[in-house]
Amino acid sequence: MRSQYTGTDVCPMKSVVRRIGQQLFNALSTKGLAVLVNHGIADEKLKAVYSDLDNFCALPENCQAQYLRNPVNNHGYVKPGMEQFDATAKELRHSFNITSLSAASMPAQEEVPEFTQHAIPLAQDLTNLSRVVLQALAYAVGVAPTALLASHSGMLTADGRNPSTMRLLYYPPVPPEDEGYCCQADAVHYTRCGAHADYGTFTLLTQDSEGGLEVKLNGSDKWQKVGHLPGAILVQAGEFLAAWTANVLPALVHRVVVPSGAYARARGRHCVAFFCHPDNDAVLPTLPLQAAAAPPPPAFTPHTHLTLHHRLLNAAHHLQKRFRETYA
Repeated sequence: MRSQYTGTDVCPMKSVVRRIGQQLFNALSTKGLAVLVNHGIADEKLKAVYSDLDNFCALPENCQAQYLRNPVNNHGYVKPGMEQFDATAKELRHSFNITSLSAASMPAQEEVPEFTQHAIPLAQDLTNLSRVVLQALAYAVGVAPTALLASHSGMLTADGRNPSTMRLLYYPPVPPEDEGYCCQADAVHYTRCGAHADYGTFTLLTQDSEGGLEVKLNGSDKWQKVGHLPGAILVQAGEFLAAWTANVLPALVHRVVVPSGAYARARGRHCVAFFCHPDNDAVLPTLPLQAAAAPPPPAFTPHTHLTLHHRLLNAAHHLQKRFRETYA
């Protein structure tokens, strides 16, 4: 599904938002994912951030260590091995979580000269685009367009009341010792990101053309490749949105696999994910009955520890539990 939207204004025309909402709802409820085009975020902004993350990953380890992820606010660098979804393989992934737009929380100017200048505007753009998506989804499920904005008002405000995160991701080339299933029994096997569903309301994902993302579509148990559409942003529902809508908008299980072929395996992969979360003390509006119609059998079962009862009083506990499950 392709939803067209130009610009990242907080309050675009209502008719545009309504149309986007209907398209998003149709795609997320039937397929589990959607694609946004003409969203107004220039590809040059993404490429600049990809390059900055490469430069950060090239820094000495003792320099990178100054910026390791803070478990309290989830901000900072996550080196390979710190976060693990697949217990059967070594996950090759560098990421830098941004939960605060303070320049003091970013890599220093002398270490990665333009990191802050590039990352903050992109984070602001993705925050504004998330607000548009929230309004569109509100129209689609039959609640006031301001209702979801109110419950997500603290995105990237650095005051600790909202865990939304912009994550910069770099998947490095695969070491040559991993030759596939013909290796010796003690050989190391790699993947890039193990299977999981996202934890929040929804995720906005930009990616380069290297590929590797796979999903289990709604009602299917088979892994399917997600292609690359230049300039597009992928939208995936998270566990909160799935629970709130009684799984009408399911959170798909997805992973990033190592590509086949020596050339592809020797290349890195980049993406930016914006994880939109509700405020820790958010109150979600009650959905109209028609929004809770029975969907097709989903491929995803909501996390057993997530119960909403139209309030997200346990949102912070759920998120911290999920972090404990994946961070070493």
